Amino acid sequence: MSSDPPADSPHPPDELAQLPHGRHGLPPEFVDHNQRERLIASFTALVGEVGFSGATITAIADGAGVSSRTFYKFFETVEDCCIAAFDKGVEDVRSLVAAAYRSQAEWPLRIRAVLEAILTEFSELPDLGRLLTAEPFVAGPETATRHKKALEELVPFLREGREVRTAGESLPDTAERGILGAVNSMIARQVTAGRGGELVSLLPDLAQFVLTPYLGAAEARRIACG
Repeated sequence: MSSDPPADSPHPPDELAQLPHGRHGLPPEFVDHNQRERLIASFTALVGEVGFSGATITAIADGAGVSSRTFYKFFETVEDCCIAAFDKGVEDVRSLVAAAYRSQAEWPLRIRAVLEAILTEFSELPDLGRLLTAEPFVAGPETATRHKKALEELVPFLREGREVRTAGESLPDTAERGILGAVNSMIARQVTAGRGGELVSLLPDLAQFVLTPYLGAAEARRIACG
């Protein structure tokens, strides 16, 4: 059964729904938004299958159910589409991170909650996980720059751990960036290998890895496995 609404339907379709052919009476602004979002969704799915290097304008347009001419209405290049998809993915994950961080009162549990939220999201949407962690390094300098900025946004969440740190030498200023880079690499390897659906199983190891510099190995293990 088709999910397309009848042409005279008073209710606009979902923003990712295939629009009915012919005269449908939908506002041009809605049509533009719908087509652009479908192109972004198509690109993200394609990246999950073949990576950025294998994505073509024809394949992206075909996946979105639009023409290449429609693609050029919104984007000049595959990289432009990638940037739009990356920005949308970061925006979605940003809200998840903020909500997860606020869900706990103590810093170690907040960090564990953030990791769990990200891993769960990427397990359910491994194409998104690959786009945000693995592909920025091959998608061009602009996407790489945006990826660096996205990781930088997470630095303050980790830096709060310095306030609860109990012992040991002081951490270098680059510690948080190094930790985040390593976590990103671990996730990227998993999704690129086609094991994105198993990401949640990494939670204990990743949580222990992230928390150990602040809490020590024993306490980090206790929190990670809790």
